[in-house]
Formats: sequence, C-alpha cells, structure tokens
Amino acid sequence: MSKAEGFMTSTGAGRFAASFLIDGLLYTFSGRFTISLPEFKCKNATMIYGSPKQLTATRFYEGRIGITGIHFNLINGPVITGVLDEPMLPANSVGGTGVWTNT
Repeated sequence: MSKAEGFMTSTGAGRFAASFLIDGLLYTFSGRFTISLPEFKCKNATMIYGSPKQLTATRFYEGRIGITGIHFNLINGPVITGVLDEPMLPANSVGGTGVWTNT
C-alpha cells in the first residue's frame, strides 16, 4: 500500500475536495454531500491506496466527518483520514460519489 499526504476541505454548496501530491501530480477527489454540513478544513489528510490506477473516474464513497476527524472509504479501496482543523458537532455519516482528476 502507498501513502500520500494532502488536505481536504468543503468548497461550499455541499461540495468537498481532497487533494494529494503523488509523483509530481496533484490528484483531487471532488464530490458532493447528500446532506447539509457546516464548512470544514483538514490540512493534514492522509490517503492510503494501492495504485494510482485507483485514483481515476467517478467513485462511490462512504464515511464520517466529525467530531474531530474525517474518515472516507472509497469503494474501490483508497481510504482518506485526517484531523479536522476545528471540531464539527455533531459527527455526521456521509456518502455519495466523487470524481478524480489530476494535473
């Protein structure tokens, strides 16, 4: 398994983005929440993944945000975790889809 450091933030209107630098490319997983959440930031996100081939296309995710952390499981294997910059009360279960891009 490989590990990448990055960040995750809400981008307004129920959207989020998580970005990680891997082999000189910036991989971003962006999507939408199915529930309304307060804005959040996680400057120290970590992603565990098997191969960059997993970081493509539209992917389903499920996870949890709050009280102090984030934990996203992408259905095809990658896991994103981290500590929120500010606590979020209450903690919320989240799920939906996101799209990978890289530049």
